[in-house]
Amino acid sequence: MPMKVEDAEKYQGYEEIEVKIARFLDEHKGTSYTEDEIKKGIGEIPMVYTKDEKGSYWTWENAGKFAVDVANSLFFRDTLNEMVKKKRIKASEVGKEKYYYAYGKVAGF
Repeated sequence: MPMKVEDAEKYQGYEEIEVKIARFLDEHKGTSYTEDEIKKGIGEIPMVYTKDEKGSYWTWENAGKFAVDVANSLFFRDTLNEMVKKKRIKASEVGKEKYYYAYGKVAGF
């Protein structure tokens, strides 16, 4: 997919998910977001669990979906924290919640 030259230079070395995160935060400068808000903002679709014929969510299919969901959440959180370490974005803890945001231009540029 084509990309503006300025974006290609700005996001050089970023993974695809990092580009999505950085773009979202850059487009919403002045506002900080939680991990879940960022996921929603970049179009990550939440896992959908289905009931069995008896109306129960306790199925092997849902157990597998849950395991994948947990792994994806851990990966996403690690990605955000790595971006903070690399100074691509900033983070602040307020209460028990962590908020992520861009400052100035996307960090490092």
